[in-house]
Amino acid sequence: MTERRDKLVLEARDKLLTLCDPLAELKMIDALQRLGVSYHFKEEIDLKLHKLSSQKFDCENLHGISLQFRLLRQDGCYMSCDVFQSFMQNQEDFEATMQRDARALLALYEATHLGTPDEQFLEDAQRKTTSLLKSRIDRLEKPLADKVKHALETPCFRRMKILEARLYILLYQKDTEECNETLDELAKLNFYLLQRLYREEVREICEWYYEKESPRRLFYARHRPVESYFWALGVYYEPQYAKARKFLAKFIATITPYDDTFDNYGVWEELQPFANVMQRWDMKEVEQLGECYEDYARFMFGTMIEIENALPKDIATRNVNFIKNIINEVCKGYLTEIYWRDNKYIPPLEDHLKVTLVTSFYWATSCTAFVVSEENITEEVLQWMSKFPQIVKDSCIVARLMDDIVAHELETEKNNVATVVTCYMKEYGTTKEVASESLWEVVENAWKDMNKEFLTMTDIPSSLLIRVINLARMMETMYKEIDGYTDSAILKNRTSLLLEQPMTF
Repeated sequence: MTERRDKLVLEARDKLLTLCDPLAELKMIDALQRLGVSYHFKEEIDLKLHKLSSQKFDCENLHGISLQFRLLRQDGCYMSCDVFQSFMQNQEDFEATMQRDARALLALYEATHLGTPDEQFLEDAQRKTTSLLKSRIDRLEKPLADKVKHALETPCFRRMKILEARLYILLYQKDTEECNETLDELAKLNFYLLQRLYREEVREICEWYYEKESPRRLFYARHRPVESYFWALGVYYEPQYAKARKFLAKFIATITPYDDTFDNYGVWEELQPFANVMQRWDMKEVEQLGECYEDYARFMFGTMIEIENALPKDIATRNVNFIKNIINEVCKGYLTEIYWRDNKYIPPLEDHLKVTLVTSFYWATSCTAFVVSEENITEEVLQWMSKFPQIVKDSCIVARLMDDIVAHELETEKNNVATVVTCYMKEYGTTKEVASESLWEVVENAWKDMNKEFLTMTDIPSSLLIRVINLARMMETMYKEIDGYTDSAILKNRTSLLLEQPMTF
């Protein structure tokens, strides 16, 4: 099967390189990316997109312009939304095209989610295309109707890439107008081979977790090794990142009981000395802690030692110490949250976010994702990360707000620290529904800020920046409806699609 896959890669590469029609080139690149096989064609896709960046489509080709705009921005190449100027100037033609051509309408809808702040056309177009697609979906024939429904649930740019591949294969093979048999077979074989790899990796993570004595003693904690692996799989799914993926999964599985120790187990008198020991990272001090605190400290310290031992010796200590420094900031934030909780204090929204964006652990997780990948991790990159840069902060905003919005009622019932919804309600005197709606807008604005940062930051490699965006994408997968990490039943089908359910040929 590997030999057949490799043969199909060669056939697809030849096809991509010999295509001359710009729209056909864009469609093939889009298919390769959404089917999860684009890492086989990185050089060829880069070459094609560089050439296509200067391509000027006919002013009536809304489909081509929209696809070009999205693919270039997804690749980190800025393309002005002025390319839609001709449509904006002739509103009647624009409306007619959107009403007549459902595929062009869908392409524009997907493109609008690559917008940055102050791009009013894209904001207006997103509302318009969403409304039109919803109103037309019942009149569209399959498989286009299924593609539209899929896009309206979550636009492709915000989807977990490997889960999108599994889902999109099913949509792609039914679309006789777009489907290419070579790409269809390649995608299925490639996913089959990846799934075999993922099964071995998740087995290794589960054995690692459940064979350890320390986490087993944490009776109050969420034990989520499979879900942690699933989360890491969203950050990097490609086979060359196997080592990084496993260590990131171990890190996520380890930090989960950290949150639970503060939220669900400890009291202030015990948490303060626990936090002091955790921030000094001295294994000799853990014996003075109470039983569960000692168990967790050994678990966390052991994981960090394991990561350090796996990294190149010349940078291992420096890079792991950097992660530890950010984890220390999380620990300080936890203590502030416990003070708020015990005193039933509801802080202003801005003060809440200064603390809880850090305690979301996404800053530390982003840093760990960088470090364990061992790619381009220079002193300059670490210094940049130490300043809590805007793109990372935006990813944390998506994480914190989505978590708090969907878990608001549960957290309130448990008398945990006030959620951002509670803070907003108190500060602005609104209902829960109004607060939630306003906070979803903040999430949308954070996505726009991330898009801008990704397009304008040239000092940091895009291969690193995309990890931050991938972490935000995982919130769309795990927290869009409920807190899927805590109530992990909602993730059962999604994890099963990637790790259990076989690919049909």
